[in-house]
Amino acid sequence: MSNKRLLGVVSLIFLLILSACGTNDSESTNESNTNGTNNAVESGTDVTNEENENTGEDVSNTQNQNGEENVPLAREVPKNMKAAGDAKFNIGDEVTINAEHEAGMMGAPGTILGAYETIVYSVSYQPTNDDYPEENHKWVVQEEIKGIDEEMLVPGTEVIIEADYEEGMFGAEGEIDTAEKTTVYMVSFTLDSGVMKQKWFKESELEAR
Repeated sequence: MSNKRLLGVVSLIFLLILSACGTNDSESTNESNTNGTNNAVESGTDVTNEENENTGEDVSNTQNQNGEENVPLAREVPKNMKAAGDAKFNIGDEVTINAEHEAGMMGAPGTILGAYETIVYSVSYQPTNDDYPEENHKWVVQEEIKGIDEEMLVPGTEVIIEADYEEGMFGAEGEIDTAEKTTVYMVSFTLDSGVMKQKWFKESELEAR
């Protein structure tokens, strides 16, 4: 009987040892799996963040390269401009441009963004970035000239331009070439080269499509 009891005790101890080893192995496996999952998540996050950063840089570079002069596609109109009450064209109207302020403009399709009553000027000015002088630039409206009220400026008047739709234009010193009180339109259009722009046009320079 003593031998059987001894054998039973030894068997019980052996089973307890096996059970303890199995529990430790399971905990070790779970810890390993948890660490592996966390590492994978962290690694995936790093990769994703890096990809997003690279993508952002690419998008930014692409945006900076759009257009000949990096002209924004949402040009702001001076807040104090007066909307035209009897304009020939309404916002959203499709028009054809009959003016050649720059190459590729004549015949270009455009969309009316707004119509305003103002005084429009052609101006010769020296860009602030030391680029070549601009001669007879069309158009600059009354509200884009610094320090004037409602009086029409006469040709030869020296001015400071506060429009910024051309590189080196804002703050440039210039001289009035022509002046006319009329209805002007902000028009979004695409040049023959595919460059999108937004500029002022007189009513006489546009026709309905």
